[in-house]
Amino acid sequence: MRAHIALSRSISTIPVVGIYLSMVIDRLLLIVYGIDVDSKSIQVKALSIAHPVGVLLGGNGIVSAGRVVILSDVKFVGKSPDDPKYQERHRQGNVFSLGDNVVIGTGSTVLGPVTICDNVLIGAMSLINKDILESGVYAGIPVKKISNDVTDAWVRHL
Repeated sequence: MRAHIALSRSISTIPVVGIYLSMVIDRLLLIVYGIDVDSKSIQVKALSIAHPVGVLLGGNGIVSAGRVVILSDVKFVGKSPDDPKYQERHRQGNVFSLGDNVVIGTGSTVLGPVTICDNVLIGAMSLINKDILESGVYAGIPVKKISNDVTDAWVRHL
């Protein structure tokens, strides 16, 4: 899947037809993997999407210089298109800024704009609606820190 996203991003740079070919590849990712993505907006060094069914990455800009694991049914969405902070970060292409060793659990929703620091594990069915600036394990609606015990077990393979 990472290869498909990389291919779609490279093809999108071809003048005139590249954008359309990239859109076709992105739709194939939806059909084959069940992941709704705009490949041009994903800039993650090492991305793993385990069980990608129901994952929505959209076109809001997901940026990370590190390793990120996204589990099934995770949604990245904006809080409001009228929010000035959202509009500014959308123009910059980094509505979602993620650190290294970030794991987002099954069924979670990330409401951007959001910044998540390094070494953060987010439990299943969580609502991330604010910045997470301290390492740890988070869970709940809205997300709350529940532990300081963070490992890199989920991202070692990246």
